[in-house]
Amino acid sequence: MNRGKSPPVDLDKYLVGKEHRYCTYQDGARLYSMAYWSFVTLAKEAKANIKLRKTALVDLDLIEQYIEQFCEEENESEEVFMARRKKIEDLAEIVKEGKKKYVRYAEGAELYSMGLHTFESLAKEAKATRKVKGVVLCNTEKIDAFIESFDE
Repeated sequence: MNRGKSPPVDLDKYLVGKEHRYCTYQDGARLYSMAYWSFVTLAKEAKANIKLRKTALVDLDLIEQYIEQFCEEENESEEVFMARRKKIEDLAEIVKEGKKKYVRYAEGAELYSMGLHTFESLAKEAKATRKVKGVVLCNTEKIDAFIESFDE
């Protein structure tokens, strides 16, 4: 049985007389700077979904009420957040002494004085990356050997 495409949903029919603001999941994720599925989960928890045939709308007023009622306010400043994260002092010395064989991309970029993406591609070319439980670690010994192979 070959059926044609169904006509588009008439959204005005569902929204007549309502003073709320609505958006799609994709627009809402962009609006709140969230990942798509995180926003979908938030909308479902807030019971702000309006299911239509092939799409869904989210009531932004219900989302905002839910956020005000159930989400904690972020009081930490950027400085406090960065202080909580472990900062390795004298990274170059630790690596040279052999106490730290593996580094993350950000640490390696800082160590080798290059951009993050440049270091990522260098580590991949040197085949020095290992993925451990979602964290990519780079072997500094292999990267050093790879760099030394370009001796002029």
